[in-house]
Amino acid sequence: MLLSPVSSRTPTIARVWCSGNTVLCSFKEHNEHFRKQVKNLSLDWSEGARAWARSINPDLNGSPADRAAELVARLINSGFVCDVASEIAHAVQSASWQSEQMRWVKAGVNDNKFHLRWRGTDENLYWRAKMLPEAEYNHDAKSVTVPLIYFSEVIGFAEEHEFQFTQAARELLVKSKQEYKRVILPEVPTPTPCKQAKQKEPSFDPNKFSDIPERHLITLTGLLPHQVPSVEKVLPSRRGALFMDMGTGKTRCAIELVARRQQRINRVIWFCPVSLKLTIAAEIEKHTNGESIHIFNDGTGREDVPNAFWYIVGIESMSGSDRVVLAVHHLIDQDTFVIVDESSYIKGYASKRSMRISELSTIARYRLLLTGTPITQGVVDLFAQLRFLSPDILGYNSFYSFAKNHLEYSEKYPGMVVRALHVGQLADKIEPFIYQVTKEECMDLPEKLYDQVYFGLTDEQHDAYKLAKDEILNGILDEIPDYIIFQLFTALQQIVSGFWNRHGKEFIRLPHKRIETLQSILTGVPENEKVIIWCKYVESVQQIADTLSGCALYYGDLSEKKRDEQLNLFRQSARFLVATQATGGHGLTLNEAHYHIFYENEFKYSHRVQAEDRSHRIGQTEHVTYIDVVSNSGIDRRIQSAIAKKEDIVRAFRNEVNQRKGVVEL
Repeated sequence: MLLSPVSSRTPTIARVWCSGNTVLCSFKEHNEHFRKQVKNLSLDWSEGARAWARSINPDLNGSPADRAAELVARLINSGFVCDVASEIAHAVQSASWQSEQMRWVKAGVNDNKFHLRWRGTDENLYWRAKMLPEAEYNHDAKSVTVPLIYFSEVIGFAEEHEFQFTQAARELLVKSKQEYKRVILPEVPTPTPCKQAKQKEPSFDPNKFSDIPERHLITLTGLLPHQVPSVEKVLPSRRGALFMDMGTGKTRCAIELVARRQQRINRVIWFCPVSLKLTIAAEIEKHTNGESIHIFNDGTGREDVPNAFWYIVGIESMSGSDRVVLAVHHLIDQDTFVIVDESSYIKGYASKRSMRISELSTIARYRLLLTGTPITQGVVDLFAQLRFLSPDILGYNSFYSFAKNHLEYSEKYPGMVVRALHVGQLADKIEPFIYQVTKEECMDLPEKLYDQVYFGLTDEQHDAYKLAKDEILNGILDEIPDYIIFQLFTALQQIVSGFWNRHGKEFIRLPHKRIETLQSILTGVPENEKVIIWCKYVESVQQIADTLSGCALYYGDLSEKKRDEQLNLFRQSARFLVATQATGGHGLTLNEAHYHIFYENEFKYSHRVQAEDRSHRIGQTEHVTYIDVVSNSGIDRRIQSAIAKKEDIVRAFRNEVNQRKGVVEL
């Protein structure tokens, strides 16, 4: 049967037919345009058949008849007359053939991963796929591969971009869920979430809690006026978050929520940064009595967990210690109250600790988030934290689906978020579950006082400073990706602090005046005053400890036990606490110090605020003075400017470069 176009390109007739699972096409004329059309549909010349041919896999490519009809439709639209069987002609005329699926999720043959593969050269799709956790491009398979444990993200990606799973990939999904359980809960299967956890409002059953031991938890202190609304807002719901500024007493509010629900729960699992475990225990002891507390350590196993009501677990241990994970899994059931303190620690949706805490807590009836900084990098931080409470709050089962609807990424720098979308919609979704308050809204604390003390660079620092810029920038400044800016700023900040870890291969110490500037500042601080000295680098901590007497040290390389000993030393006898903001800037209450000296600053403004508020919180009755040690360098000036504007320095620098479209001074 002949099918003709409106306007024929040539009188030569193309014959299209099927032989088994092979689509064939003959055309007795050399025509480059015809050749291009059949090649675009993956047909190749077969010398044996003396025709263009394509072998069809019905599971991946659809039926041979559909592929033949698609080829005929393409040829007719390009001006070629076609001779085809009547059933193919009917499919073309009625447009009833099914388009070929071009995007597939396949199962890896040798690497035990999901393979994302598609036809065509869609760069945007490629970078989207590369944003999936631990995604890599496999040159041999010409596909993007993703590990099995991220199956939910692969499903989200497939739904958003109309990928289909092959039968083998669907079978791999079953295996991937088993792999996920193995990673999240080694050796022990994940418990099945109870159906009641999905109800929006709990129904009261007087017999429901008859198996929960009678509790005798008594609160010893009352709520402050600004804390009462937080408890009233969150109490009616089994899931909630207290986004309360540092120092406003969110720990006390969480304790109140536990006390009011004590007859409905059998225990509390309180996740917090490792450095805060003793602080949380001390707060519980200060505000309550009647129930015992157990503090986890890395040696805690499920066999030796004592019977207690309060269990305090380090968030970092949930990624570093399988023993702790298994012990926590043994404790959590539907009558457990799970609290995540400083919940920004689980904002990484693909991090092991975030996945483990969220998965383990799925069965728990009551869940609570506590943080003063829920968002440090934008709404991207919300997904994992709200996933812990319930995926139903945001309504997305994968981060990819969340990102597709609420994040706009840079076309120039893949993975960089440039804009948040539909923020009002997000706010409406989370509002029923969130109580948020700032210190300015609820407290009358003494005023913060600020000062800066400047010093000049030595000749050696000037030379190293210029060398670092030349080496890292290599002559470009208007097209710098963020990771290069971060690398450059780190090198420059180290140099103005008296050392340079050059490319991680060569450690250079430089003469500098920062340490003597610190000493000069301390001469103006009354001798009876305790002082916190904030550093960014451990090298600086050690330099200060070697220079000053009466120092307690607090930084990440110290063991948890050693850090606690040093903190007690500061509170008892040491005058100075020399700490890194990354380790000491969260959760600690240090109201005994009325002077903070920022020897160096972090690049994120949120870290600065966290550090400042260690002493500017409930119970502080004195003014707190914050003094910055600042060099006359471009990097320190930029850091001070960003702090004054409450900005992150890397983001502020990027914005300035974009606005000025050219060289910016450093």
